[in-house]
Amino acid sequence: MLRRSPLRLLTRSAAYLKEEGTGTAPQPFSDWLQSRGFRDVRGYQHFRRRSAFNAQGRLLPGIAVATVGSLVVWTTCREEIPYTHRKHLILVSQDQEKRLGQQVFKQVKEEAVQQRKLLPASHPYTRLVQRVGKRISQQATDGFRGTGVHSHMQGLEWEFLVVDEDQENAFVVPGGKVVVYSGLLKMLDDEEELATVLSHEVAHVLARHVAEKVTQSMTWLAFFIILEWTLGLPLPIDIISGLVMSQNSRKLETEADRIGLTLAAQACYNPSAFVPVMTKLGEAEAKAGFKTPEFLRTHPVSTTRIRQIKADLPAAEEKPAHLMPGRPNLPTWARQT
Repeated sequence: MLRRSPLRLLTRSAAYLKEEGTGTAPQPFSDWLQSRGFRDVRGYQHFRRRSAFNAQGRLLPGIAVATVGSLVVWTTCREEIPYTHRKHLILVSQDQEKRLGQQVFKQVKEEAVQQRKLLPASHPYTRLVQRVGKRISQQATDGFRGTGVHSHMQGLEWEFLVVDEDQENAFVVPGGKVVVYSGLLKMLDDEEELATVLSHEVAHVLARHVAEKVTQSMTWLAFFIILEWTLGLPLPIDIISGLVMSQNSRKLETEADRIGLTLAAQACYNPSAFVPVMTKLGEAEAKAGFKTPEFLRTHPVSTTRIRQIKADLPAAEEKPAHLMPGRPNLPTWARQT
């Protein structure tokens, strides 16, 4: 995705324990509960904070459980990403990932239909996006040659929709479902630029980035639960996880840029067209007054992305045997609203 909101971690909700009075004598377990806390005027049972001594007593077992569990998961659940060959932890099955994507895509599509913003298949924008998207997705699926997990790309039913909104954005969900907004298409100058955008989105599916984000959320939540249990102290989970997930998200966007350059080149598009796309997005952000610090962003700032894209271009252009420069620009009818 070109610009996207951070994936939030699930947080635990505090629950109070309430015992119902029966008029009978207190049972031993109830006596033990009362000795561990106090009951307020509403009848809710509150537990006392564990002492430092008890927290220290749990420290070694907590570390042992976390270490052993992490080693087992880390050694058995890692996958290699095609092209970059980075290995990442995945705890989500391919079927689960695909179902998640289908649910999100169905909701987005239904909302666009209800708002009468979904452009029909006969619209020039839709035909253009589907034609270029099909070429890129076929390259990522059937044209792949190399190492890395690629089985999830087989049998995908790719769909490319165009939503008539002014926002300059596009996104993809697992299962090969891509949504492009007309505001982005109006900003692009030619088919080469569109190809680099769609290559970036297809790269997210190829690299299973959504599954990686869900896995990161699960593992960080488990880590914080163990840490709270060990220390006996409440932690600002939302703040810490937000910073960590934002940093990881920026890394995934950079990786999608790198893979997307290669996919565009292999599909005989000019990958250097991604540079003007990022330049235009940066100008649009500046015009809109978007000044969020980079460490809080889910995407790198445009200047950072442009610098990295230029560094990755030589390697991407070496992949295909040749390029086909001078592909046709967007015709006049494709630029009209």
